[in-house]
Amino acid sequence: MPRRPLIRLAAVATLAAAAVGAAALEVPYLGGRVNDLAGLLEDGFEAEVSSQLEALERETGAQVAVLTVPTLEGDPIEDFSMRVVETWKLGGERADNGVLLLIARDERLVRIEVGYGLEGALTDVESGRIISGLMTPRFRAGDFDGGVGAAIDAIAAKVRGEPVALPESRPASGLNGGPSGLLPLILFALFALPFLNAALATRGPAGWVLALMLSPFFFVVPTVAAGPLAGGIGLVAWLVLFPILRSVWPKAARPRGRGWTAGRGGGIPPFWLGGGSGRGGGGFSGGGFSGGATGGW
Repeated sequence: MPRRPLIRLAAVATLAAAAVGAAALEVPYLGGRVNDLAGLLEDGFEAEVSSQLEALERETGAQVAVLTVPTLEGDPIEDFSMRVVETWKLGGERADNGVLLLIARDERLVRIEVGYGLEGALTDVESGRIISGLMTPRFRAGDFDGGVGAAIDAIAAKVRGEPVALPESRPASGLNGGPSGLLPLILFALFALPFLNAALATRGPAGWVLALMLSPFFFVVPTVAAGPLAGGIGLVAWLVLFPILRSVWPKAARPRGRGWTAGRGGGIPPFWLGGGSGRGGGGFSGGGFSGGATGGW
């Protein structure tokens, strides 16, 4: 590609990123351990939770905060929650023992953000169960005090190292409760299609090797979206359907010289032949937070 179009493309991308950053939802002022900007909680209950979290911090050093907002204004809840914890600096600088419980009223989304120091005490799976099992059913019934109270009780117990009986994640909630359950499937479809085509179109053993490398994704992605049962079905379906699809899929031509010549099926070359980048997206950076879970109601 000529140099000028690349420069123009980079400039457009920079301007787009700047526009997105400028439109990002502003992080609210930290007014206390409970910040009910969406007006979902009763005043007496808000004071009760604040006292509970203050006692938890005195006992364990962990800083837990609750934030409700009327709307995310188009921001992904994961991005906004990270900006909140980084701005509020929840948890000690060395201990990283902070937790944010974020509720977006209009989007009907909940996010639990967990600091590095509490990853062992409060795992992503347990955070997801707190949302889907303790909060979502109460929120759907209009009981926001009950949902937040149950979540805070469970989080406090996990921080103290006490055993907590958490309901199993509900497979249907991710798909029917909001867009968050479909997001992993959409992202998987967008980024995996070239590699699926490569596995089906590549001649010889290389195609089978790539198919085996893709197999874990057919379990993990449906599991994240809809539970372990969906993950098992996805993995079995891939292993059963791959040989059938491979037998009828147009084969890609072999590489010639330095480039790649597509066959009549327009096959995409495997990434080890230089047809794509092997780099993946990273995790969160800064703020001492890297774990958590998102759910809808």
